[in-house]
Amino acid sequence: MAKAKKGTTKQTGKTTPTQAKQKALTTHKGETLEVWDKYASPAETVVMTVYLVMLSILLLYAIFQFWPPQLPSKGAAQPVEFFGWDVAISVELRLLAIVVFAGALGGQIHALRSFASYVGNRRLKVSWLVRYFLTPFVAASLALVFYFVMRAGFFSANSTTQNMNVYGFAGMAGLVGLFSTMAVNKLRRMAIELLGPLEEEEDRLKEESNTEK
Repeated sequence: MAKAKKGTTKQTGKTTPTQAKQKALTTHKGETLEVWDKYASPAETVVMTVYLVMLSILLLYAIFQFWPPQLPSKGAAQPVEFFGWDVAISVELRLLAIVVFAGALGGQIHALRSFASYVGNRRLKVSWLVRYFLTPFVAASLALVFYFVMRAGFFSANSTTQNMNVYGFAGMAGLVGLFSTMAVNKLRRMAIELLGPLEEEEDRLKEESNTEK
């Protein structure tokens, strides 16, 4: 009996291939999380600072270059000088470019404020560098979607660029990029009104209506 018990104990102490694989995955996952959870090095901080500053300058330059001096009545294409290249672009596309650049600039302002705060408090982690890199692109895409929704909902199909307020659209795009979370919530409400709520939303609305009764 003692020998059998000893054998059983020895067999229980063995590590199966499945357990070894799970242990390796857990170790790898822990090492990966540890890499992303560490604080950014001075070199990484300097590289991100240069990226944010250069991108901000580029966005400001692009807005100044693409900003139309006046909106012609027929929306004729006008040349735009961008880094020495003369490109003929229509007023409609120029307005789209202004929206994209202004939205990216709004996201860039948000990223710069957050980046400066975390660096100043010495709490910047590596995982946040990816967010700062992608924030302007997310903000530009969100501003463009918001622009499409506004054009479709508040302007008729026959509206021309002569009736458009460039300052209004640029300001809207900048606010969308700067307050992207609020913009996403606004678009979500619009989507619920247009497409209908999800099942979870329907249950929540029913509970609220029953509570009010």
